[in-house]
Amino acid sequence: MNKDLSKLTESAVLVALAVVLELISKMIPILQMPYGGSASLAMFPIFILSYRHGLKWGVLSGFVFGIMNFFIDGYAFFWGSFVFDYTFAFAAIGLAGLFSKKALDQKISAVLLGIVLGSFVRFIIHTLSGILFFAEYAGDQNVILYSVTYNGGYMLASMALCLLVAIPTYKRLLMKDLV
Repeated sequence: MNKDLSKLTESAVLVALAVVLELISKMIPILQMPYGGSASLAMFPIFILSYRHGLKWGVLSGFVFGIMNFFIDGYAFFWGSFVFDYTFAFAAIGLAGLFSKKALDQKISAVLLGIVLGSFVRFIIHTLSGILFFAEYAGDQNVILYSVTYNGGYMLASMALCLLVAIPTYKRLLMKDLV
């Protein structure tokens, strides 16, 4: 099979898996935040793509996942929310691709650092969106503190889920010939 076609097929399957995992999390009310966001394993397939195919492919896959997530269940009241919460934030997951070479060498530290980096940058972008575009939801609270705690809750849980799944599975998922 053509290498590019194989990479594209693998990416389509993993982005679709990310969407399915996000949809499953939306069926569990305790995982949902009232104004958007949920604790989910949905980032995990994007992390795998980022390690297997590098930074550019990971960021692009995260971007595609963000757009699909928006069309399935998006909350964008104006352009800023769409750009920050769906395109930039989900593309940031692909930053794990910075650790691609070491992750493919089966280095658990690289895998875990990539998950922490992608999750943290996504959290920062969601927090900035909250500060810039959703300040009215903070009420009498400090908008920065509100946005950090709101986004921090589900992002920390999502990151923890991805870390917990990565530890026992990373060697198999990052094999050169997965298929």
